[in-house]
Amino acid sequence: MPPHLAAIVRRLSFAGAALLACAGTLEPAPESRRVPGLAGSAFDEDAGVELIAIADAWRGYPAELGELVTPLLVTITNRGRRPVELRYEHFALVTRAGVRFAALPPVIVPGVAYAPVDLVYPPMGFGLAPYLSPWYPALSVWGGSFPFRPDYYGDCYTACQHAPLPDSELLQRALPEGVLSPGGRITGFLYFEELADVRHVDLVAELFDPTTGERIGGLDIPFVYDD
Repeated sequence: MPPHLAAIVRRLSFAGAALLACAGTLEPAPESRRVPGLAGSAFDEDAGVELIAIADAWRGYPAELGELVTPLLVTITNRGRRPVELRYEHFALVTRAGVRFAALPPVIVPGVAYAPVDLVYPPMGFGLAPYLSPWYPALSVWGGSFPFRPDYYGDCYTACQHAPLPDSELLQRALPEGVLSPGGRITGFLYFEELADVRHVDLVAELFDPTTGERIGGLDIPFVYDD
């Protein structure tokens, strides 16, 4: 196993042992590139960027989160030479027929109770989207351009951003939006729309340079869903 994968396996396995499980019906497809020693995981890489995704990884509160959304724990490592923009709209679960289950901004995940908890992992080389800094005070703020896109968040975000949200497990375990610098790594959960009437679905991620807006690559990890 490559050294960087072995290190991630140790970190994720240790953290996962301390969490509470929810019903898991999503797992990597047989053709996925698996991470040895890390159950329920698969990875892809492009343009020097690696994405590891772990199904059935939510062990937090509420335990029934998997009945409301589809959580995936992801680790993104940037070994390329360019920064990478991380936005929820760049991630989706896509069926073979082209149906997209979008990644939800964590502030609008419906029907979830909140409880205080520390960050899952400290960030490395990650600059937070400036407008999220009240919810992720432990992360540094990206100093470049990172405009807010209200069309992806909807009205709920506009209303919620004016009221202080409590520190919550769902928010603090989420993968925040921001910019991943060369040499950086960030880990957190993506919360997708609840899957329904599907069997095969791919986790796709589009990679963009935040300074130029240029698409620099894409990632694709096949999963199977059993309802």
